[in-house]
Amino acid sequence: MMISVPKQPGNDIDVYISPLIEDLKLMWDQGVVFERFANETFKMHDMLFCTINDFPAYGNLSGYSVKGHKACPICEEDTTSQQLKHGRKTIYLQYQRFLRSHHPYRRLKKAFNGHQETSGPPTPLTGVEVYEKVNNIEHAFSK
Repeated sequence: MMISVPKQPGNDIDVYISPLIEDLKLMWDQGVVFERFANETFKMHDMLFCTINDFPAYGNLSGYSVKGHKACPICEEDTTSQQLKHGRKTIYLQYQRFLRSHHPYRRLKKAFNGHQETSGPPTPLTGVEVYEKVNNIEHAFSK
């Protein structure tokens, strides 16, 4: 779904997505579809498996903060960031840690932040850990 408005809806994205969510819930619960060609009704359940979007849209859709010093949704508390000296931009370092351990880019000091990368990627959260993080989230739709 593309939202063609002059400004992005930001936190009001639910105004656009709530009809889709209602239809998805109905299809998941009831699972009824009419096939016009065969002129019959059959059960089909649906779900939204994944979305493809840019990073700001990811933040709006998920409610995750994609700005600041801990903005990486993969690294979270292990995010390595730095404020530029002559500006207000935040840069994120240590992304070479996602490369295999003997990748040549891990040794390139001058091309990156002046340090050789020796650490590995962060350990992914388990399903239980993700559930514990989101279990008590309170959300309010619309304005």
